[in-house]
Amino acid sequence: MHRLTIDTRGSRQHVVLRRWVGTEVGDATKKVEREAAVLDALADTGLPAPQLVATSPDGAETDGCPSLLMTRVPGRMDLTPADPAAWIGQMAAALPRVHCLPLDLPLVTSWRPLLERGVPAWSRRPELWREAMAVLRGEAPGGDSFIHSDFQHFNLLWRRDRLSGIVDWTWSGRGAQDRDVGHCRLNLAVLFSVDLAERFREAYEAEAGRRMEGWWDIHELTMYSDGWQQFIPIQVGGRTPVDLDGMHDRVEELLAQSLTRA
Repeated sequence: MHRLTIDTRGSRQHVVLRRWVGTEVGDATKKVEREAAVLDALADTGLPAPQLVATSPDGAETDGCPSLLMTRVPGRMDLTPADPAAWIGQMAAALPRVHCLPLDLPLVTSWRPLLERGVPAWSRRPELWREAMAVLRGEAPGGDSFIHSDFQHFNLLWRRDRLSGIVDWTWSGRGAQDRDVGHCRLNLAVLFSVDLAERFREAYEAEAGRRMEGWWDIHELTMYSDGWQQFIPIQVGGRTPVDLDGMHDRVEELLAQSLTRA
């Protein structure tokens, strides 16, 4: 990700160049084309999302790396909110705005990784994962809303404690709206606490006027693996302390609470 400044006769414009480096070109090309289609669809929705400027799906116009150029949304990531309740509330209020958009985009693929991996070797509460597997073997509740598919604090921007931008729309499309809720809850538990994840669910349900489906909550929580301990500190980038030792326990506690509602 590169922030570029275009200076034309004294008029400056800030843009963001996203390059897929070290990725198989065919796969990267699909990602560029998908995100471009989503940004194009979002252009007149009023959501605080980047606007598409140009693409180079095969990298021919750039340096060989498939690339996407977009406007820069003002704001910065905030992982140390002064008012966590207001921070969570604004995140929860943004999701129904995303889900109500009547955008005709490709389906977001659903998969069930836990059924393939089985009980994690690191688990202190293996019975939770066995119970989760039993739930996931059942039929998934329906859902055909527009979803972000990676909605969480790393993809939100803030200015003066106000939510100013939603970014990273590569995986967006049609799907069950509770996938966004569950994915955000997982990320909140991983980096912060089970309490914050539960408060987010409650705030979302109040904003949306509906209760989230427990099946999808469990589906998203079981996306977690021990690999998160490696990439979360990279995403955090020193902005806040990361409690690696308690990460597994927080996820299992949130899973236990979710299973009571499934």
